[in-house]
Amino acid sequence: MSCNITSGITLSCKDSQGGVEYLYIADLPTYDTITTNVSGQVESLDASGVPVAITFYKYEVPKQTSSFTETINADNTAGTVFYQQDALFIFNKMETTKRDQIKLLAQNPKLLVVVKDANGKFWSAGITRGAELTAGTIGTGVEYGTRNGGEITLTGLEPDPSYECEAAFVGE
Repeated sequence: MSCNITSGITLSCKDSQGGVEYLYIADLPTYDTITTNVSGQVESLDASGVPVAITFYKYEVPKQTSSFTETINADNTAGTVFYQQDALFIFNKMETTKRDQIKLLAQNPKLLVVVKDANGKFWSAGITRGAELTAGTIGTGVEYGTRNGGEITLTGLEPDPSYECEAAFVGE
């Protein structure tokens, strides 16, 4: 059986932090191979053995507001499993330039999202099938101290769990 387990999971040190520092978003390119380094981190997406050029755009978020969640969806009756990757990002201040970019995100059916977490690790969403904007709200807030801005959810439905990516993959 090719799905036999190969190792256990040990209890880690308490040296991890939650949250998202920022996101990188690009149009998902056409490629045929995901190239990883010896640690299993994505180095490049390749077409016919040549790395594909990807233009990532950085989306900054306020501290302690955004998240990345991966949900395992398994159906024992159907014998299927897939992974739902949700990147929730918050932005402050309603502005025309943000409105225009969010409209483009909403229209694009194949986004490649890479989230940098608070531990400095980069995680993919939609690397195989593309992620899409699936939810969002934008508003003025009520009191002077409430958010004028919004929150957007980008969702990938993938055959494999999220890949960890090298920082160089997004240009860092």
